[in-house]
Amino acid sequence: MDTQNAKGKTAIVTGGANGLGEAYVRALVAAGAIVVIGDRDVARGRNLEEELKGTKFIECNTANWDDQVRMFQEAASFSPTGKVSFVIANAGIHRQDEVFSYAGDGRMPEKPDLATIDVNLVGTLYTSKLASHYFIAQNGQEPSKSQEDTCLILIGSGAAFLDCPRAPQYCATKWAMRGVMHSLRRTAFYYGSRVNIISPWYVKTNILSEEAFAHITSVGVQFAEASEAGQCLLHILSDSTINGRSFFVCGKKWSPKGYMDLELEDYQGNSLVQSIQEDQVKSAPVEMGLFV
Repeated sequence: MDTQNAKGKTAIVTGGANGLGEAYVRALVAAGAIVVIGDRDVARGRNLEEELKGTKFIECNTANWDDQVRMFQEAASFSPTGKVSFVIANAGIHRQDEVFSYAGDGRMPEKPDLATIDVNLVGTLYTSKLASHYFIAQNGQEPSKSQEDTCLILIGSGAAFLDCPRAPQYCATKWAMRGVMHSLRRTAFYYGSRVNIISPWYVKTNILSEEAFAHITSVGVQFAEASEAGQCLLHILSDSTINGRSFFVCGKKWSPKGYMDLELEDYQGNSLVQSIQEDQVKSAPVEMGLFV
């Protein structure tokens, strides 16, 4: 893996102050990238900024459009080239899901809290919109040899393709990442950009409680490692031909590297769906213009 493609480039990592976001930040810094950390955790974000040379922390609530606009503007100003090359849309939450919960016998259900949708889906759509805008502004609206590699990384989950009981909002948002990717991967590439997904398996971060992780351990589930998520990110960024793919950060029993391309997104071996897909894109060729 040659990480020279990341050296000197500016990357934004939302939710980058903790957990897997922090792992992505550390991997990028190790590869020589300039990294902007967008997060609501001011204390941890500033600590990382002080610890890691070439980083800048920006307080940002990704569910707030104005916060994200400001973050991208500050990132471009912080960039030595004035450009943003890579965007990792990592910010997300997991909480007890009121869509699933039962109100109780003889009681009417109350309106559920849909904050997970606001952060995981709406916030990521904001990030995707801004990333696409900056990439096109930098690379132009017509293909040319002068276009520089740019890449949007969406963060999915095992819940993006596996049964994950009791969390309909979380599952919906992670399945949605695949929908966003399928919508952008053919058109974004026209403008010199790529879009891919990293879907982590269970990793010990603060997204779940200690009790939840203890239960997972007790039933014999093998965890993935945060550092391997960082290596997966660098693998994608190092190869400008990787576009429209889903990578799974997993336990080593499934892959010695701790991650693998799931080869889900092009329906290999399913000639019927491939044929349907071909007809689907006929009606919306890239030449029709700005679809991003």
